[in-house]
Amino acid sequence: MTQSLGRSRAAVVFAFIVCGMMFGAWASRIPAIKEQAGLDSVQLGFALLGSPLGSVLAMTFAGYAAGRFGSHRITPLMLLVCAIALPLIASSASFLQLAGALFLFGAAYGSMDVCMNANGLAIERAGKSPIMSRLHASWSIGSFIGAITTTVALQAGLSVMGQFVILALAMALSAGILVRTMLPERHASTGALFKRPPRRLLLVGFVALCALISEGAAGDWSGVFIKDNIGGTAQQAALAITFLSATMAGVRLAGDRLMQILGPARLVSLGAAVSALGMLMAIVIAQPVAAIVGFGLVGMGVAATYPIALRAAGSQPGIASGVGIAAVATMGSAGVMAAPPLIGSVAGAAGLRVALGMVVVLLVILATTAGRAIGSTPAATPEPAVPMELP
Repeated sequence: MTQSLGRSRAAVVFAFIVCGMMFGAWASRIPAIKEQAGLDSVQLGFALLGSPLGSVLAMTFAGYAAGRFGSHRITPLMLLVCAIALPLIASSASFLQLAGALFLFGAAYGSMDVCMNANGLAIERAGKSPIMSRLHASWSIGSFIGAITTTVALQAGLSVMGQFVILALAMALSAGILVRTMLPERHASTGALFKRPPRRLLLVGFVALCALISEGAAGDWSGVFIKDNIGGTAQQAALAITFLSATMAGVRLAGDRLMQILGPARLVSLGAAVSALGMLMAIVIAQPVAAIVGFGLVGMGVAATYPIALRAAGSQPGIASGVGIAAVATMGSAGVMAAPPLIGSVAGAAGLRVALGMVVVLLVILATTAGRAIGSTPAATPEPAVPMELP
């Protein structure tokens, strides 16, 4: 049993790494795809909305399917759909083609995200020790590997299509490995597909939304703020993203241990306070080095929050893990989809400092309400899983 559980744990870590790799590879190729499709920045921005829109619309169905058929089956299936979508993205020659391909990719990617988190939570319960934060650290590592593979592909002279076809074949092989090694896990009852989430789940969803908006604001706008608002160089702008990613990966690697020491609610509250101070440092001191450190603190503070929120979502009594995770992930993703145009609009009207100041307010609210939101999560185990023997 211990040996089989260890294999299943390695499998879900592998799933997170593969998921991060394809995101890192795709994100690194956005400039080339923009040029290939002949889009300007505005058209690209609207085309990119296809991915989060597909994720938001698919996540609820993914949570239901994970409970009904098993997260160990749906995860590799969605990985195969992602493998199909990547060459479609690479071949896009117009706005509609790119938006459509990204919608398919986003739907599959978001579904895989829900299902592999549900599987990770099942392994966490079976092993009696927290692993969710380390799983999300594995995603960060995979994203870094994906970006590196793009650098290698560029040096080798590979086209976007060539790189994505190779990646798609590797993902198909990975799906074959996962379907044989992931922990068999599903739930006896998932209830209605669409129903109003209970209040306690809405509170957890608010925590996820705050974390993802803050993380996204730092990732999307730190380079722009440093280069265009405080006179930093392009190298300093790039360094801010690197430092942000590094601090998030580091905290996520230690996040499970920190949660055991501090408790989930206190860790979220303290982290939100650190992030708020970091964002204030960046926008008030307004010097490139201070901004780099400040945005790094933003990432450090919120790094463990989203995994904690997903764990809480999947631990609600009477709600299947996949359904709870899907509900909270959908709320968070909806916020991520709405935040960039909102921040951009406020920045255009009042300046980027004011727009990022709104994120500080959001983080302060999170710091003061996390205890109620996460602390309200019952310690009880959710509805029992259907007994399924480990392979």
